[in-house]
Amino acid sequence: MELDKSDLNEVLKKFKKDLESYKHAKIKCGIIGRSGTGKSSLINAIAGEEVAEVGEIETTMNVKEPIEHGGLLFYDLPGCSTSNFPKENYINEFNIEEFDCVILVTADRFYDDDLFLMQELIRIKKPVYAVRTKMDFAVDRGLKRGINEKETYGKIYNNLSENLKGFRIKGIYLTSSDYPNEYDLSKLLEDIYSSLSNFKKERFIADINITSENILLEKRKIADKIVSRYSALAAANGLNPIPGLDIGVDITLMVKLSKEVQNIYGLNEEQQEYNKQLLDQKSVKLIASKVLQYTARYGGKEAIMILLKKASTTLIAKTASKWIPLVGSIIAAGIGFKMTSWIGNDMIVDAEEIAQETFNSFKKTGNN
Repeated sequence: MELDKSDLNEVLKKFKKDLESYKHAKIKCGIIGRSGTGKSSLINAIAGEEVAEVGEIETTMNVKEPIEHGGLLFYDLPGCSTSNFPKENYINEFNIEEFDCVILVTADRFYDDDLFLMQELIRIKKPVYAVRTKMDFAVDRGLKRGINEKETYGKIYNNLSENLKGFRIKGIYLTSSDYPNEYDLSKLLEDIYSSLSNFKKERFIADINITSENILLEKRKIADKIVSRYSALAAANGLNPIPGLDIGVDITLMVKLSKEVQNIYGLNEEQQEYNKQLLDQKSVKLIASKVLQYTARYGGKEAIMILLKKASTTLIAKTASKWIPLVGSIIAAGIGFKMTSWIGNDMIVDAEEIAQETFNSFKKTGNN
């Protein structure tokens, strides 16, 4: 059965709708804990980018405004033991019922006010994740006393398990923001991802830091979907050509696609600056060189035009056929889809290679 123009339009509309749903998806995440527990550093480690100012003083003026990173909305909130935010009205004060997840943060143990809040969150069926930060400091202190890393981890985990006995939380996670690929940050992110649904799931995995091989694999799935959706937009332009602008529209879409892929794999400038703080100089220089090559190939209209020129025969066929009623439009749509898919797949392969190398460099740094 042949696909006519109306059928094809419906298929393309579905891809376009999915892309819009993905772009507008927002994940509200509450990060709750006392001052000095490392909440800002944890937010940055999750985002893979310095989006929260470390050491920022919490005030009643700014705690209700989220820290945005793509589709992630982080609400950096104080503990409920302060006079400004009494525990009895804490959940209503910050509209926590609207949150997708809540991360309770401590640098040692959870206190009575934390446990009260935890119980209230469980009562309203909010996914609660208990995070103990600054594990690298705890390990260093242990080593000075002759206690190895495994023993320190086990002791802290067991103490927290006893501390939280009887609370139906999603899990206990020991983390270090200076070593995001060590300890339990990746498990925390994977568990939050599993609790989300539909496009929130996609957006979350696209916007978080790469802290495990599993997350890298999931990012590939999302990147493939994004390429397919942008390819559908290119195909839609083929069905509804704009005289004199059609090629320009395709290039604009591809530039947008390139930025999407760069963000998914952590190749933008902000994410690279964040990585510089955590990697050794040799790795920083090597990865920066590869990112520069990636940007030169895919980073702007001129670069995309070079790629399009390599397929000049296809482009000529597209231009020649698009003014033929119906049949020509469908052919043009198919060519637009294939062209964008081809270039988009190359973007993914090259970006994934750099992201994998970055991840491997983190592992080497952590083992040194």
